[in-house]
Order: sequence, then structure tokens, then C-alpha cells
Amino acid sequence: MAHQAATHRTTIELDVDALEQARELLGTTTIKDTVTEALREVVRMAKLKKAADLVRGGGLRELNIVHADDLPHLRRDRS
Repeated sequence: MAHQAATHRTTIELDVDALEQARELLGTTTIKDTVTEALREVVRMAKLKKAADLVRGGGLRELNIVHADDLPHLRRDRS
């Protein structure tokens, strides 16, 4: 069974040009789908940015996730 997201009905004014550009980029057909997908994309991009910042800052070692610099050492230990 698919997860049903909670919804909220509202009335908002939208920039028609921005809406049409988003609709083309996202491949959506309705205003509802365009706004929903645009919001999901914003969340996805923010999470990716946070992950990239974590990688750039060396945070992967703090989370006990393997870093690329560790791979040669780990590969030697397997033989």
C-alpha cells in the first residue's frame, strides 16, 4: 500500500511564468502536481547540499562512514 502524504488546502497567488517554467522542467501537467514536485525538489536539493557540505567538511569520519582516503588501507587489510 502506498504512503498517503498529509495535505493542506490553501489559496495562493503564483507567478505564472515561474509556474510554467517549473511545469516544463518537472514534466508535470497540473498546478497541484507542479507545486508538490517543486516543494519535494527543494527538500531533496537541501538534503543533497547538506550531505555535500558534510563530505567536504570531513564529517563522514565523524559518522563512522568510510572515506575515500581510507579505502587503500581497508583493501590491504582484506588480503
